[in-house]
Amino acid sequence: MQKKLFVLLSLLVLASMVLAACGTPAATEAPAAATEAAATEAPAATEAASGEATTLKIYLLDYTPDTIAWLKEEINPAFEAAHPGVTVEITEGSWSGWDTTFSGFFAAGEGPDIINLGSEMNTLYGENLANMDEYLGEGAWDEISNFGPALENAKYEGSLRGLPIFTAPRYVFCRTDLMETAGWTKGTPQNFADWKEFASTASVIDPATNSLSQQALVPVDAGSMADWQWWLLVYYSLGGELYKADGTPNFDSPEALAATQFLLDMRQATYGEAVNAVGALPAGQGSVIDVDDATGKSNGAVCLAHSGWAAPAFDRPIWENVTIEPFYGDPENFPNSKPVVLAFNDWLAVPEYSQNKALAAEWLKLAFSKEANNKWNETMGLIPARNDSQYGYVTESAQLQREAELASQYGVGFAGIKEAAKLSTIMQDALGKLITEELTVEEVNAKIQEEYLAALGQ
Repeated sequence: MQKKLFVLLSLLVLASMVLAACGTPAATEAPAAATEAAATEAPAATEAASGEATTLKIYLLDYTPDTIAWLKEEINPAFEAAHPGVTVEITEGSWSGWDTTFSGFFAAGEGPDIINLGSEMNTLYGENLANMDEYLGEGAWDEISNFGPALENAKYEGSLRGLPIFTAPRYVFCRTDLMETAGWTKGTPQNFADWKEFASTASVIDPATNSLSQQALVPVDAGSMADWQWWLLVYYSLGGELYKADGTPNFDSPEALAATQFLLDMRQATYGEAVNAVGALPAGQGSVIDVDDATGKSNGAVCLAHSGWAAPAFDRPIWENVTIEPFYGDPENFPNSKPVVLAFNDWLAVPEYSQNKALAAEWLKLAFSKEANNKWNETMGLIPARNDSQYGYVTESAQLQREAELASQYGVGFAGIKEAAKLSTIMQDALGKLITEELTVEEVNAKIQEEYLAALGQ
C-alpha cells in the first residue's frame, strides 16, 4: 500500500532526495508536495517529540523480493531522513498461518504498528484496528479522494482503518480461436442459458481416457467447478446480497438458490451425463488458456474465470486471441443482474494497540503517494488501488489497461463479509456435497444458511 510521498522538509535538497527515492517522474511537483507534507507532519512530530529513538514496525505478507527491496532501499530511507530518530523495521511473514500470528498480536495488545491484511479481514479484525479518519480521511488528507473502490476494503463501520495496496479482480478470459473451432459464435456468454450451452458445446471428453481434454470454462478450480469465491461472483452478478435487512445470512434467497443451481448446471454441462465418472482436465504448464511451448497444443481451457495471476503472461503471443470481460449475471431471469469482477484488495492496517498511529499514517502517505502506489504495484504486475496511479506500465499494457478499466467500473470486493474464514469452510463443505450429488441445491443452501447462522452466533 503506497503512501503519499510526503516530502516534509522545506529544504529543497532533502525534498529532491525524497522524490528521487520514490521514483517520482515529475520534478515540478516537488514544491507542492513539500508544502503539503509539511502541513501533515505535525501529528507525527508531536508523537516523536520525546526525543527517544522510535521504531516503526511493519509486518508484510508474501511480497516479491523486488517489492521488499524497493521499500527498504527507497521508501524507508526517505521516511527516516524526514523523521530523525525514527527507524522503520519491516518483518516478512506468510499467508500460511496468518490468523494465528495476527490473533497473537491482538491478544497480547502489542506488535507491529502496520499489518498486512487481506480483502475480507476488515470485518474480522475491525474492532481491533484504529480509526484512522483523523489522519487519512477526507479533510485530513486530500489524496484519499484518488483511491478507487478498493478503499471500501480498508474500512470498518464506515471509518478508515488503513489503505489498500492493489486490486486483483477475477475476470472472464476467453480464447476466441478455440470458440471459433468449437463452432461458438456468440462471444463470451452473458446469461446463464448461453453459459450452459457453451459449456456443453466447447467441452471435449477424450474417450480414450474418459477425461476432459478441453474444458469450456475453468472457474477458479478446474476440477470441482464449485469454489466458494466462484459462487460469490455468480451471486453478486445476480444482484444478490449476503445479508438480509436484519443482518441474518441470505442463502435462502432466490438469487442464492439460482447461483448454486448454476454451479451444478455448469458442471453437468461440462462433464456430461456421467459427471462424476469423467476425469478432470489434466494439469499443464502455465495458464490453462495458454499454449504449451513444448507441444504447441492448448493447455485445455477455452475460458478462465480467475484473476490475472492465472492468465498468461502479458508478453505471450496467445493474447492475440484472448478477450477480457466481467461476469454478466443472468439479466433475463434476474433484472437486478449486473456485470461484476470480484476483487481481492490487500491492504495495510494500523492496530488500535499501536503507540505510533500518527507516525504510521505518515509512512502510509509516503508509501501510498501517486508515484509510490504505481511503483509498488509495478513490482507485482497488479493494478494500483489509486486511480491516478494507473499510468506507465498499466497503460503500456493493453491487457492491464483493460483490466484496470473493468475493475474501476465493475469491481466488487470482499468488504463486509462476516467471519469470512468460517463462511469459506462452510461453503466449501456444502458445495463439495453438491457436486457429488449427496445434497440437492435446496439442501446445500439450507446447510450453508444454518451453519453460517450458528457461526455468527445468531
